[in-house]
Amino acid sequence: MKNSLIGACFVFVAVQFCAAGRVAGSVGASFDPPRQSTVAHPKETPADPLKAVTKSFPGSITLKAKQRVLEFCPDNTCDGFVASQNVSFSTLKDFAYLYIYFFSGYVELPEWRDRAEVKDVTEHVLAKPGYRKCKNADSREAARCVLLGLSQNEAIRLIFVRYDEGTRNFVREDTIKQLSEKKVQTKQ
Repeated sequence: MKNSLIGACFVFVAVQFCAAGRVAGSVGASFDPPRQSTVAHPKETPADPLKAVTKSFPGSITLKAKQRVLEFCPDNTCDGFVASQNVSFSTLKDFAYLYIYFFSGYVELPEWRDRAEVKDVTEHVLAKPGYRKCKNADSREAARCVLLGLSQNEAIRLIFVRYDEGTRNFVREDTIKQLSEKKVQTKQ
């Protein structure tokens, strides 16, 4: 009886400790990303925001699940997004979508951003419960808040990728600098 009581107490303390550690060590202690799924898998969900990208730019999105990298490549250069193990694929897709919509500088994007269905997807992503702390009348500022929150503690990092001469080359981007730009810098 005594051993089972000690065992029960140990389990209770361990659960409490792990739960506290998960909260404190998660993607920014004060930021609560949406929990679409407890299992991280690359399958698309019905509300996958990147479908709005691939519909207009077929073949432009690549998800490398093992490396936890998502790339948007409208040409031989890419905006890349690298997620830590504790970030779900759904959250990575939200991050990539918001970055592409509000901050990516590819010349192909301004016309795409003006489409009604794309704006609807953007509003849907920003309205997710985990992002409500970032609610703002200016959608770009709300997206900036979401992206900064998700990039805390390097949970999601930006990279710039080039595919030239048959090799993949990448450079890590400064997320805060990229998100602080007032206007989108066009990439040509």
